[in-house]
Amino acid sequence: MDLVALGLVVGMANALLAAGLVLIYMSNRVINFAHGELGAFAVAMMLALTRNAHLNYWLALLLSLAATAALGGIIEKTFLSRLFKSPRLIVLIATIGIAQLVIVGRLVMPKADAVGGSHALAGGANIFPVPFHWAPVEFGRVVLLPQHFMALIAGPIVALGLFAFLRWSAYGVALRAAAENGARARLLGIPVRRVSTLAWIVAALLSGIASILLAPVIGFSATEAVGLPILMRGLAAATVARMESVGLAFGAGLALGVLDQLVFFYTGRSGLTDIVLLAVIVGTLLYRGEANRRTVAAEESSWEVADPVRPLPTEVANHPRWRALTGTLATVGIVAVLFVPRFMTVSGTHFLATVLLVAVVAVSLTVLTGWAGQMSIGQWALAGVGGVLGAKIVTGWGVPFWGGLVAAALLGGLVALILGFPALRLGGTALAVVTLGFAVASASWLFNQEWFKGTGFLPRPAYLTTTVYYYVALAFLVLAVATTRALQKGRVGRNMIAVRDNPRQAAAMGLDIVRTKLTAFVISGVFAGAAGFLWASGVGLASSTVFPPSRSLSLVAAVVIGGLGSVGGAVLGAFYLLVIPYLGTQISPHLGLISSGVGLLILVMFLPGGLARLVGSGRDLAARLLTGQQARTPVVPVSAESPAP
Repeated sequence: MDLVALGLVVGMANALLAAGLVLIYMSNRVINFAHGELGAFAVAMMLALTRNAHLNYWLALLLSLAATAALGGIIEKTFLSRLFKSPRLIVLIATIGIAQLVIVGRLVMPKADAVGGSHALAGGANIFPVPFHWAPVEFGRVVLLPQHFMALIAGPIVALGLFAFLRWSAYGVALRAAAENGARARLLGIPVRRVSTLAWIVAALLSGIASILLAPVIGFSATEAVGLPILMRGLAAATVARMESVGLAFGAGLALGVLDQLVFFYTGRSGLTDIVLLAVIVGTLLYRGEANRRTVAAEESSWEVADPVRPLPTEVANHPRWRALTGTLATVGIVAVLFVPRFMTVSGTHFLATVLLVAVVAVSLTVLTGWAGQMSIGQWALAGVGGVLGAKIVTGWGVPFWGGLVAAALLGGLVALILGFPALRLGGTALAVVTLGFAVASASWLFNQEWFKGTGFLPRPAYLTTTVYYYVALAFLVLAVATTRALQKGRVGRNMIAVRDNPRQAAAMGLDIVRTKLTAFVISGVFAGAAGFLWASGVGLASSTVFPPSRSLSLVAAVVIGGLGSVGGAVLGAFYLLVIPYLGTQISPHLGLISSGVGLLILVMFLPGGLARLVGSGRDLAARLLTGQQARTPVVPVSAESPAP
């Protein structure tokens, strides 16, 4: 019972987080990837008000929760209401951009050092503020502190208030009605959009309360990636509840909290709890395979934003003036990228090399998500597998550097293949949840295991100077782009797009759905693993610190900003993601998150095709002005190549 009591403390916070996620899903049919960041925002504001502004705890609590709830409402009215009728894929991607903006809002707050939870009390660590102070209470094998009792008391009170609101209030009834059948609710006069705004406000409030209750127990670090572990705690419970029952989500959250503490008590390893949460998510989703397939079928039309930019008509592309212009621009571009190290500092050249490697990972994500339709939010973790495990092979087993690169590519493909097997029964947002769980679990546990990471260092050979490193990265990007373009024009790429757009029709044409999906995973994993190895060799480290899960979210943002489904757009998106903050470092260290978050939201609302479509429109205009001919061609749907008889 003692461990159960301690588990219920964590479970209360998990349950409230899960309830908020379910509310958002019921009203919008989308998983809110900004949910954990809203809770982290409330905690950061609480710390700023109590430690920097020296406000009374209760006043700081009231202001923090009010600001978080207001932020949830502003987000819904400003962004989500404009995407109310958009495909759910677009809305899900928008929540990633929102999460990045909330991170910036949290990081710019005045903050104290990272604070510990109850486990840090004996060591004299800086403890998160709590309103009550009394002697610890021994209960069996655990020691209960004021923060534990605060969670055990406040959690049920908030839960009862939520259930009463949903059961008896007019807005609660309207929310349940809109969740069951939105079209019918509108016919009955229910203000569905107003109900959606209310759901965001209540969910943000629940996330804030849960995070403030959880922080004194497990601690809080004001870093960029803190919101993702918070999100995963609620997401696992909400997944068990099928995203459709607040009561079931609350119970699942309590149960997972107990399981969390049992695992931690008997193993002494906190990172294992993320593995357990991932296992729960995968097991639950696989058990609900048929329901997942219905969800994916409803999302098939969402991939229209991933259509590639149409090529120019043959008569325009072969026009002498157009060929002269493109030839000149290509020559200038090649000369520029080859000689740019001569005009940059060593640090600038190294930065460009890292941008090129991130672009390779973005290209690999384009193959997996843009072409095959497998929504992955764990691509940087695949790069981490190649970097961390490849470093162990080189430093621990004495394999030559280039042999380690090949091994990293193969290992990235192997792990991607393993991830691909659940994708055979999952898809859409379900697969996004699984891959995000993989990214979080990898950073918190897998990459920190001695048997996996070795020394955690990956030095470059002496001859691989910064300039040579840049040319290696450039050559690797050229190889990745050339290979993927060849695949796109060939049977493999066409089959992937056919399976993405309409898997039933593709199967009727004789395509092997399983092989096509797994091929996409393996190709993306090979390029991501190799790029991760080269990235780790560039920074000299191969550990969780250089492969944080938040970078996986940024990669999704980069691919969408560049143009989902476009290889060139992926490269553009990677440069947008990294070069703008590099140039604007003197303005703000958070400019990268601001640019990617704002850019992502603007594009999904006004230009879903991304920068690639914008560049394509500019190309069409230039071609028309230069040649005097129409640059657009009729849209020809991409279909799979018919199987050989």
